[in-house]
Amino acid sequence: MLLFVSFIFCSSALRAQQVAFKAGEKLKYEIYYGFISGGEAVLQVDSQTYKGKTALHLYLNGKTVGIANALYNVDDIYESFIDPETGWPLFSIRNIHENKYRHYSTQDWDHWSRKDSSIVVSSKTGKIVVSKGCQDILSSFYYLRRNMLGQEPELDKLYRIDTYFTDEKYPLIVRFKGRETIKTDIGKVRCLKFMPVVLTGRVFKSKDDMTIWFSDDNNFIPVRVKFEIFVGAVYCDLESYSNLANPFISLVKKK
Repeated sequence: MLLFVSFIFCSSALRAQQVAFKAGEKLKYEIYYGFISGGEAVLQVDSQTYKGKTALHLYLNGKTVGIANALYNVDDIYESFIDPETGWPLFSIRNIHENKYRHYSTQDWDHWSRKDSSIVVSSKTGKIVVSKGCQDILSSFYYLRRNMLGQEPELDKLYRIDTYFTDEKYPLIVRFKGRETIKTDIGKVRCLKFMPVVLTGRVFKSKDDMTIWFSDDNNFIPVRVKFEIFVGAVYCDLESYSNLANPFISLVKKK
């Protein structure tokens, strides 16, 4: 389902005054396979502790329903505990259920023992040295939201976040493609359009087969995600939201 070299966007003072998300935020999505509604997803943020320290718990669950569930039987869960100050992951969980395929793995992150790099310990592959502040695939989206706060993106500029995903070092690179107002189930939303560069092969045919529309406001929430995969187009559309950190001013016309 569902991505450190650098995002040098805003000052520490600005981050202290304003945040793109907070504990309690919950986003619910409907998943469409073409024109057929076949799944649902939930993104939420909670306040928890990890090893005695305050942390934000990020949670993503995407699953098929109805006929799509009979065909694909997907129930994937991603979790990430992140440091509230830096946005860096502390502990990650990947729990995959897709038909007969099962995968469960954890990653324990250490960003402070080394000055020039971080360490991740995977339950599958052991210890590996990664770039300083490296992200997991779920925390990378929140890291992007956090660091885009108050910024004016440049058309066609490439933004990069180093991630460690599926036990591989993977640079998440996204390209800003401009502004667009889209129609959704909650109404018309002004959005910033980004295209991540994805890995081709098993799922994607082209490196540009994924598009994300983020709200054009200080929440920078994913409003729509579109995948062009071998079986066709898949859409994840925002269905409901609660406890946003900032006014949802990009929602220009409510249903």
